Amino acid sequence: MASGLLLQIRPVTANNLTFGLMNFKRILLLFLATTLISTVSYAQKEKYQSLFIYNFSKYIKWPESYNSGKFVIGVIGSSPILQNLKTMTQSKKKTASGAVLEVVKYNSVDEIDDCNILFVSSDAVDELNRIDSKTSSKPILIVTDTPGMAMEGAVINFVEKNGKIKFELNQKNAESRKLVVSASLASLAILI
Repeated sequence: MASGLLLQIRPVTANNLTFGLMNFKRILLLFLATTLISTVSYAQKEKYQSLFIYNFSKYIKWPESYNSGKFVIGVIGSSPILQNLKTMTQSKKKTASGAVLEVVKYNSVDEIDDCNILFVSSDAVDELNRIDSKTSSKPILIVTDTPGMAMEGAVINFVEKNGKIKFELNQKNAESRKLVVSASLASLAILI
């Protein structure tokens, strides 16, 4: 027998098995609850971002030539925010200034047309330089939700700080696109 090593073998009993099964159930329940909470949080994130985007229309002024007709919110890339924006526009229907809201899905940079707001999803940010080049002469509010994009061409970039959705604002990018950001919106932003 090895010195100092004592091996104790317990027979399998109904109590041991029940205790192990109960622990397994608790661990599984904890895992499922955590997964569900993170899924709900992710879904809530997209919902809040779409509300932010709608509210940006109240606090940003576009040139008069861009204020006639429809207020178009474009989305490029794959993102659940598209469905949230569509759902929101079904209930809101118009901007605060009375323009009819429309949500458009762009499948490529070449499809991007005149829109007021363009949300660039995280799977399309690799195209941000091309998007910026194509739209730089237009007053389009480019919104992203990927770290560092406010320095790469976006006007507004969503970030998460302490579990809350915040947004970065690059006023230089806004000014170059002839967008006037209200002081009240700027005061809520993380200025870049």
